[in-house]
Amino acid sequence: MNYQKIYDDIVNRGKTRILEGYTEKHHIIPKCMGGTDEECNLVKLTAREHFLVHAFLCEIYPSNKKLHFAFWSMSNLRGEQHERNYKIGSRLYEYHPTEK
Repeated sequence: MNYQKIYDDIVNRGKTRILEGYTEKHHIIPKCMGGTDEECNLVKLTAREHFLVHAFLCEIYPSNKKLHFAFWSMSNLRGEQHERNYKIGSRLYEYHPTEK
């Protein structure tokens, strides 16, 4: 499966549309890889898309522990400013440990 192509397709679609309702900002180039908070490096995604692109980043860069930690955090941590309701199964949880 070409995770990079899927990632790029989701990000590019996010750049050209207007979403209604809840969205999450995603760093196109992750901050742990030198990305910035500049508007050109941010894209609004649905919560589901945001979850998926982080899973794809873990596949694209399997040795980047910071990406795995970011994915784990968004899967497990909750905050008042987020309406996340991710529910991941044990297989996905096992597959993306923070100590890969």
